[in-house]
Order: sequence, then structure tokens, then C-alpha cells
Amino acid sequence: MFSFNLFAVPQSCYTVLVTLADIGRFSSGNAAAIRKIATDRAALWTGIVLVLLTGIARNYDQSYFLQSPMWLIGPIAFSFFSGTFLYGILIRLIARRHFPEACRKESHWLTFMTLFWMTAPIAWLYAIPVERFFDSYHAALANIALLGIVSLWRVLLMSRIMAVLFEIHFARALSWVLIAASLEVIIVLFFGAFFSEAFSRSILRGMAGMRNSPEESLITSVLGTTWEWSWAVLLISVVLLSLRRLQHEIPPLPKVSDGKMPWLSLSALSLIWAVIAVQPQKEQHRFAVHAALVDKRDYAGALAYLAKHKRTDFPPGQRLEPNPYEYRTWQDLPPTIAELTPQTAPWIRQVYLKHLSATLSHFYSGYESLTNVVLMWSAIERLPEGRDWLLTNQSALVRQGLGFRYRKPESDAELILQTNIVGTLSRMGMSETNLSQLFK
Repeated sequence: MFSFNLFAVPQSCYTVLVTLADIGRFSSGNAAAIRKIATDRAALWTGIVLVLLTGIARNYDQSYFLQSPMWLIGPIAFSFFSGTFLYGILIRLIARRHFPEACRKESHWLTFMTLFWMTAPIAWLYAIPVERFFDSYHAALANIALLGIVSLWRVLLMSRIMAVLFEIHFARALSWVLIAASLEVIIVLFFGAFFSEAFSRSILRGMAGMRNSPEESLITSVLGTTWEWSWAVLLISVVLLSLRRLQHEIPPLPKVSDGKMPWLSLSALSLIWAVIAVQPQKEQHRFAVHAALVDKRDYAGALAYLAKHKRTDFPPGQRLEPNPYEYRTWQDLPPTIAELTPQTAPWIRQVYLKHLSATLSHFYSGYESLTNVVLMWSAIERLPEGRDWLLTNQSALVRQGLGFRYRKPESDAELILQTNIVGTLSRMGMSETNLSQLFK
């Protein structure tokens, strides 16, 4: 990780000074660095700063910082509860039973959280901008691979820390950490499934006959596999520990002493991350401005804003609004496409025709207004690539349908709109067989 020390300060100036080199050695499991950080009071605040920087690493190319403070608050809040949970299982429930009697009532939470928060730089691997190298599905695969690497690294590092400080065999420490980590994953996935906004949206999309995006389906599958393996790891770890119990006392976590914050090094790291975030944040700002225009239903303004930029001026890992895998696509996509003309930049036309192709993957349509649908198809008919797009996607269009899900058209106006749609599609070359099936 970090094997250099920016703005080095003589060690003799302070009681303890944790350097970037110490953080690098700590992250690789160096015993001396682990003991040094475990006894440094200032390392707690250093770890907190590193966690805050992790918020930049995780989100600099995923969300616009000024829209929500959660990018900064999220990592520190989650790690507080995660670390406290692990402390309760690892130290209070498992390790404390083996401490000397006089030490069993002492709190070692600050020492444990110092060590836990100092693992934050491992999560900086999430900063690798895989969305700039792969499509959305393969970027999701790459992010899952990074998550696996970070998770495994942290489990092995925490096991190494416990082995060094408790003076026990690494295999035993690993079993302790796996029990705590498995329980945490099981609990987080269980409650996350019922209370997370993403899960709720997924249920609503399913009830509305919509498919999740390919990357969301992949993540759901991985979460299911993780849930199953967490139970297996928990069971195996408990069985192994029960077969070979620890028979001797172990030292408690060490007491801390005064230390000195490496402010210059941390400031340098903060500056580096700020510089890295500048360009992606400009992209996220443009995305937020465009999304706000769509949200206000200013579709012409939204397209005019896009026309001032190139596709590369927007985040590569995010679909421009309206997202075809969100329910509001039925409301916002038809009037957006209705604003397209042959003079609209080719990249914009391609984006929204691709959005429409994705929309056709849903089980059935949920358009709010046939008037908007008529205008959408009229606009597509005028586009240079409109006819070829229809001929490629007509089977999907027929399978989904453009009619009413629960009723037949009740007014002459609705029948006229249907007739207009059929006429447009016929002029574009749709087969008579498919036309006859379209509104069934």
C-alpha cells in the first residue's frame, strides 16, 4: 500500500508518530507496526481521517458530493456500527473469557476501533474506476471482485492483528474473526433485504412487471450466494473451535499512550484524493443538472443541456435519465424521445434508442399516456436510424405490447391514438403479422 513517508518528521520529536510507512506495514500484517499502532492514542484519529478519505475513494465517481452528505457520513457511520459489532463478538464474547481475571472488566473498545479503522486504506481499492474500462455488467463483475479482495484482505489482516496481540495461532484467530464476520454479514443482509431502499425499489419494479438491470440482477445473485456461504463459514468455524478449545490465558489488548497525529502526511493524502476527484465530480455535476431537468419534466431543456456536451462529459457508469430500469421510464422516456430530431447529436439519439430497447425487455408496458407514445413513434420515424431500430426490435415490441394492461380503450380518442401508432409503425416497415398482434 503506502511504503513512503511524505513530509517525514524525526521520530525523536514525539512519543509516538504513526507514519504512512507504518500504515503500509500495518496493512501487510507487520507485527511491529500492529503493536505500534495498537498503543498509539493518536492512531484512533488517524484511522478516522483515513475512513473519511475512504468516503472519497468510494464515491468520487459515483455521486455528486454536494447533493448529499452521506458520501462522507456513510463510511464513518457504517464502520462505527460494524466495528462495534465485531468488538462485541470478538472481544467481549470470545476473547475476554481467556483474559486474566483482573482484565476482564476493562473496556478495550477504543483500542479495537483504532485497529479496525486503520484498515480503511484497503478499501481504497474501490477507487479503481472500472466503469471507464468495462460496460455496466462487466463493471459490476469487477466491483464484486474488488469487494471480494477487500473483504478477504481485511479478514486476514484482522486475524493477523488478533494473532499478534493475543499471542495465539493464526488459525484460531482466523476462526474467531470468521465467526464475527459471518454473523455480521448474515445480520446485515437479513435487515438490509427488508429495509434498504434498493431492495424496496426492486420489489416495486417486480410488481410493476419490470426487470432489474443486468448488473442489479448479478448483485442480487451474489448476495444470495453470500448469505448461504456465510452460514456455512459460521458453522464450520464454530465446529472447529469447539473441537480444540484454548486452554491458556491470553493478554488483553494493549493500553494506549500519547502519540502525535501525522497531519502533514494526512493533508497530503487529502490533497491527492481531492485532485483525483475533480474531473469525476465535474461529470457527476453535469449528470445531476441533467437529472434535475428530467425530474422537472423539462425534456426539451434536458436534451438541450446534453447537446452542449459529449457523452464522455458524463459519468460512464451511470445511465442518463430517465433510467430505463426505473418505473418512471414509462412517464419520462416517451416525451424525451419525442423531442429527438434528425439534427439531435447522434450520441444522444443512440443513448435514448438504447434506453427504449432496454425498456422493451420488461414484461409489459406501463405507459401513462398514449399521446406521448404517438409522439415518440412519430419522432423515431423521422430519425435516420429509426427504421432499422424498429426492424431490429419489433419482436420485443410485440411481446411487450403497447395496449392497456387491465382494460380495452374506452374512448374514440384512444382508438384514434392506437390507429396513429399502427400507421406510423406500418410506414416504418413493421410486418402486418406483428401489427395485428401489437395491441392484443
